[in-house]
Amino acid sequence: MTSKKPTKTPRKSPSRKRKRPKSSLLKRLFFVLVKWGFIIALLSSIPFGIWVWWLNGQVVSRFEGQKWQVPSEVFSAPTVLHSGAPWKKQDLERLLEEAGYRFGRNSQQVGWAAKSQDKVSAHLRSYVDHNGFHQSERRIFSFPNERLLIQALNGDEVAEAKIEPQRIGFLYGGNTESRQILRFEDIPQALMDILIAVEDQDFYQHWGISLTGIARAVVVNVTQGARRQGGSTLTQQLVKNMYLSSERTYTRKMTEVVMSILLEYHYSKEAIITAYINEVYLAQLGSRALHGFAAASEHFFGRPLGELNLDEFALLVGMVKGPSLYNPERSPNRAKSRRDTVLAILKDQGRLSKTDFDRLIKQPIRLANQQKERSVYGDYLDLVAMQLSRDFDETTLATQNLRIYTGVDIRAQRAASVAIQRQVGVLEKRDPSLKGLQGAMVVTDRLSGQVRAVVGSSGSYYTGFNRALGAVRPIGSLVKPPLYLSALATGRYTWWSEIEDKRLRFNVGGQIWQPENYDKQTHGVVHLYEALAKSYNLATVSLAQQIGFDRVGDTLRQLGVKRPFTMHPSVSLGALELSPFEVSRLYQPIASQGSSSELGVVLSVMDQDDRLLKRFNQRRNVPFTDALLAVTLDGMTKTPQIGTARAAQAAFPHLHFAAKTGTTNQQKDSWYVGITGDYSSTIWLGADQNVPLSITGSSGAQTVWIDFTRSINARSLPRALPDGAARFHVLNDSFEIAAERCEEKTELAFILGTEPKESSACFWIF
Repeated sequence: MTSKKPTKTPRKSPSRKRKRPKSSLLKRLFFVLVKWGFIIALLSSIPFGIWVWWLNGQVVSRFEGQKWQVPSEVFSAPTVLHSGAPWKKQDLERLLEEAGYRFGRNSQQVGWAAKSQDKVSAHLRSYVDHNGFHQSERRIFSFPNERLLIQALNGDEVAEAKIEPQRIGFLYGGNTESRQILRFEDIPQALMDILIAVEDQDFYQHWGISLTGIARAVVVNVTQGARRQGGSTLTQQLVKNMYLSSERTYTRKMTEVVMSILLEYHYSKEAIITAYINEVYLAQLGSRALHGFAAASEHFFGRPLGELNLDEFALLVGMVKGPSLYNPERSPNRAKSRRDTVLAILKDQGRLSKTDFDRLIKQPIRLANQQKERSVYGDYLDLVAMQLSRDFDETTLATQNLRIYTGVDIRAQRAASVAIQRQVGVLEKRDPSLKGLQGAMVVTDRLSGQVRAVVGSSGSYYTGFNRALGAVRPIGSLVKPPLYLSALATGRYTWWSEIEDKRLRFNVGGQIWQPENYDKQTHGVVHLYEALAKSYNLATVSLAQQIGFDRVGDTLRQLGVKRPFTMHPSVSLGALELSPFEVSRLYQPIASQGSSSELGVVLSVMDQDDRLLKRFNQRRNVPFTDALLAVTLDGMTKTPQIGTARAAQAAFPHLHFAAKTGTTNQQKDSWYVGITGDYSSTIWLGADQNVPLSITGSSGAQTVWIDFTRSINARSLPRALPDGAARFHVLNDSFEIAAERCEEKTELAFILGTEPKESSACFWIF
C-alpha cells in the first residue's frame, strides 16, 4: 500500500489591528472640539446677544430721549440804559463787572469793556428773549454832569443801550444739579481742541475704545513717572458718567466697552463730544453738582464759555481729571499746577508755542466773585414759582431746562437788599430794643407794573419766610391816598377843598371808637392836600364819613385789594391787613397814572430752542380816569414837600417824587411808599412777634427808601399830566387862580372843570 504524505495546511498568520495614523486622531479631536465649541458658542451667544441687545436699548433710549433733568433757568430783565438818565461812572463799571464783562485796553471783543478817566466803552453781548434777537453792539458811555450819554463808535448819540438778561437762579431742583445745555455749534473750537489733546488724541479715529491710546498712556505715565494721561476714550468717559456707576469691576469695564462701541455705532462724533461737554462733572457746590463746561464757566469765571481765554479753557479741562482735587476755589495752587500741566501737553504736541506757553503759565487764576444767589434773589424766585404754578407743573419746571424771563432789575434788587440790611442794622444799633427787627420791600416799575425787586427779610441770607408775601399787617396811613382819591372822584372835592380836623366818636357794634391824631392834637380847618401830607387822622375820618365809608371800601377793592374785609370806620385809618406785595398792587394804578393795575413777575417762558411757550400779559384796565389817578399822585408829592416825608425831600432836594408814610397803633408797623420817575417802592419794618416799636414810618421805613434811592440814581416824576388834568397856582386864602406875581400861593393839580373859575392879579395900589 502506497502511503501518502499528508498535505500541509497553510498556517494562518495571527490577525493584526491596523494602527490609525496619529494625524488622523488629532483631526478627529479637532473636529469634535470645533463642533462642541460651536454649539457652546452658539448657546452662550444667545444670552450675550440678549445682553448686547438690552445695552443697545439703554444707549439709544437715554441718548435720544431726555439725557438730563435740568431745572429751569430764571433770568432778569435786560438792564436798559437811557441817555440823559442820572448815572455815575463807577456805578456803570460795577454793573458791567457783575454781568461778567472783563475790562482791558479795548472793547473790540464781545464781553469786554474798557475805561478811561471819564468814559467807559463796552461791546455788549447779543441775546434772545421773547421780544426777539438783540444784536451785540459797541457803545461808548460818558457822564457829563453825572448824566449818562450813550454814543456809537462814530460819535452819534444813541437813545438807549441794553445789557443782556442775567441768570438769577434755577426753579425747583436747582439745588441738586447745575447744568447748561450747549449745542455743537455753540461749543468753542479751542475747548474741543484742548479736550481732545489732553483726554483722547485719537477721538476722531477710534470706534469707542482706543488700543493706541491705552498704549500711549502707559508709555507717557511710565516715562513721566506720574499718571499724566488715562487710557479711557472720551466715549468711554461719557458712557461711565451717563450710564454706569463708579464701581471698578471687570463686569462694569466690559459693559463700558460694549456700550462705547454701540454709542459710536449709532451716533456721530459731534453728537458724542457735545454730550460729553454737557455731561462732564466738574465740581460739587454744597448740595449741587456742577455738570458741563458751560455751567462751570459761569460759576468759576462769571462769563459765557465762548468768552474764556486759552488758560481758562485749560483750567476747566484740567479739572476733568480730578474735580475735587483741582477745584480752584478750594485748592488754587494745585489747580494752577494742573492748568500748567495741560498747557505743557499742548506745547509738547505743537499746539502751543513756547512763547505763548511761557506767557500763559504766568497768568494767575482769576475767579468771579461768588454771590449767594438765593440770598439776593431767593425772595424773588418765590414769587416766580408762585406765578408759574398756575400754568406749569413742578416736574416740568424741575427737569425741562426752560428759560424763564422775569422783570427783576438786578441793580434795584441788590440796592433794595443792601438798603434793608444796612438800615435795620443802623436802627438796631441806635436802639437795642429793636434787636430782631424785620423788614420787607417790593419795588415795581412805575409805568409797567413789572416787579423789579422783592426783599422778604432784613437778614443777609434767604430764610425761607418771605415777608413781602407772608407778613400780613395793618397798613396804617397808607390807606389815605386811596381814600382821598375816592373823595376827588365824587367831583365835589379838590385838593384845595377844606375839611375840619376835629375829634369824632363812632359807635361800632356797641363799642365807642374815638380816633386820635399822632400828636394827640386837633388842627382846625385844613385843605385836603395838607391833611394828606401831614397825615391828619381826624380830618381823614371826617372826609370818609362825608363821602361814605362804603364808597371808600369800594375804591380800595377797585384799586386791587382782593383780600376780604369789612368796611368799618377804622379801616379809613388803616385797620386793613395786607402784605407788602398787596400794598404795592394797591398803589400801582396811582403810581402809573392808569398805565397798569396788576403787578407782573414773569414776562415769558421759552425753551432751549428759543421757542416762545408762554407770554404773560398784565391786566391794565383801571376803573378810574387817568386824570383822576394823576391828580391823586400829584397830591402825594406834597408829603415830602410839607408833610411827614420831609426827610426824604431833604436828602434829594432836586428830586420830584411822591410819598406816603404809615404807622400803625402802638407803632407796631413802620410803612413807607415812595414813587419816583422809574419805581414805586413799598417798605415795611416790624417785628415778627407784632410788638410795639420805637420807630414810625418816618423814622424807620423812610430811611430804607432813602438808602435805596441813593443807590439807583432816581429820576424825577414827569411834570406832564394826562388829558383832563392840569396844575394851577391857587391863592392860599382864596379859591382863585394866582398870577405869577402872587406870593401866597400853592401849586395844585385839578381835574379839568374843578379848578378855580376866578383869577387874582395880586395887584394893589397901596
